[in-house]
Amino acid sequence: MGHLIILGDLFDFLFGFKSSFLKKKNFVFSDYLPILEALKKLYHQGIHIQYYEGNHDFFLNSFFSEQFGIDVEVHPHGGEEQLGGKKAFLAHGDLCNPGEWKYLVFRRILKNRWTYSLMHVAGPRLSRQVARWLSQQSYKKYHSDSRSHPLPVFREFAHQKFLEGFQIVLLGHSHVPEEWRERIDGREYAYFNVGDWMTHRSFLRFTPPDQFQLSRFQS
Repeated sequence: MGHLIILGDLFDFLFGFKSSFLKKKNFVFSDYLPILEALKKLYHQGIHIQYYEGNHDFFLNSFFSEQFGIDVEVHPHGGEEQLGGKKAFLAHGDLCNPGEWKYLVFRRILKNRWTYSLMHVAGPRLSRQVARWLSQQSYKKYHSDSRSHPLPVFREFAHQKFLEGFQIVLLGHSHVPEEWRERIDGREYAYFNVGDWMTHRSFLRFTPPDQFQLSRFQS
C-alpha cells in the first residue's frame, strides 16, 4: 500500500471547524476543494494519508473524516516513523529554531483550546480573513526576498535529532528543498527538507528499503 505524507501548510489556512459551519451552501474552503477531492480520490485508491500540521493548519483531527469521509492520520506535532527499518523524525519544521521565542509564544497562543473556541465563535469567514492578514505579514517578513539558500538552523535541528537516535529527519517550512547527510561514529544519517510546492514544486519520494529521492514535479 502506498503512503502520502504531507508535512503541513499545504493550504494557506485550514481549520477544523465544526460540521455545522461547513455544510452551508457557501463552503468557506471552496477554493481548496480540487485538492481535497484529489486527496479523497487517493484515499479510495488505497493510499494511506498522513498530515503533519504546520503553522497554517489548526485542529484538523476530525476535519477530513467529517467533511470528506476519509481517514487521514493527523499529527498536531512532530512524530516518529519507521522508514525502511530506520527510526525517522517527521515534522513541519516551524519549531526548529528555539531562538525565535516570540514566534514560539505566538504559536502557543494560536494552538490551544481557548483559541479553538474563539475561532468557532468568530466563524469561518472572519477567522479566515484574519488568518490571511497574518499570512501576508509573515510572507513579507520571511519570504519576500525569495529565499533560495537553506537556513543552517534546520541542519542544526536535524543534527540534534541524530544525537537523540533518529537516523532520518524529514522537515518542511523552510520553503527550500534540501538534502544533507552526516556521519557520526561511522554511521550515516540523513536530513531532507521537502521545500515547497508553489515555487520549487519539490517533493520527496521514499522507495523501501532505503532509497530517498528529492525531486521536482514536471508538468
